[in-house]
Amino acid sequence: MISKAAKQYLKTHWYRSELIPIYAITVGAVGICGFFANRALQNPEVVWNRHDNPYPWLHVKQNENVKLLDPNGRFEKQWSRDRL
Repeated sequence: MISKAAKQYLKTHWYRSELIPIYAITVGAVGICGFFANRALQNPEVVWNRHDNPYPWLHVKQNENVKLLDPNGRFEKQWSRDRL
């Protein structure tokens, strides 16, 4: 179904041996990006439903730590996401 001119164009411009590494790197980069995007979307930190608790920062008390690491040790309790 492809004309002879189109076949010749594809053969000379798309199937050259020096373009194979570019295709391999591009496919690898897109694959890695897709993997990390999928991994980020499956993480529990990503909140897809905010209808139950649209303002979670309002439930943080004065003496609760929301960070993963508290080097100063100033807070008595660790805040948790049990309301999500």
